[in-house]
Formats: sequence, C-alpha cells, structure tokens
Amino acid sequence: MKELSSLVATTTGKPESYVAISVTDKASMVFGGSDAPLALGCMYSLGAINKENNGQIQSGVTDVLEKYGVKEDRIYINFFDMERGEFI
Repeated sequence: MKELSSLVATTTGKPESYVAISVTDKASMVFGGSDAPLALGCMYSLGAINKENNGQIQSGVTDVLEKYGVKEDRIYINFFDMERGEFI
C-alpha cells in the first residue's frame, strides 16, 4: 500500500498526506466470469484526473499488483474527478 500511496502522490502532484489507499485482500470476487486474482479500484481526486495521470497510475498499479499474481487484464480502475463541494 505504501508503494501505491507514493505512486498516486507523485503522479498527481498532491502531498502524500492527502492520499488514502485501501486494500481488501482475499475478497470473494468474479470478473469476466472468472475468480482468478483481480483488482477493482476507484480513484477520487480534486483535479489531477486526466488521461496522462490515469495512464501512469494504471501502469504503476499494474506493475505493483503483478508481483502478487494479478495480471494486467484483471485490473480495472474507475477514475472520478470530484468537485471541491462534494467533500465535507
């Protein structure tokens, strides 16, 4: 998780103190009809959501998760560009 936190902070240009990473390990999930190792992710950000950053984060997450047996085609990340008023 620390590696992913650093990746997100570096890529978005935000302080790492603004980054939160959560991993639910060993969850029962099926993706594409298969229960092979997979990762589903959501990234919420005030700004910093754009094609370049999203691609860098997707690539970095893929590199990290491949070490744990999750193949690139089994990783799906949703990116949400939030408005400041949507956070309390």
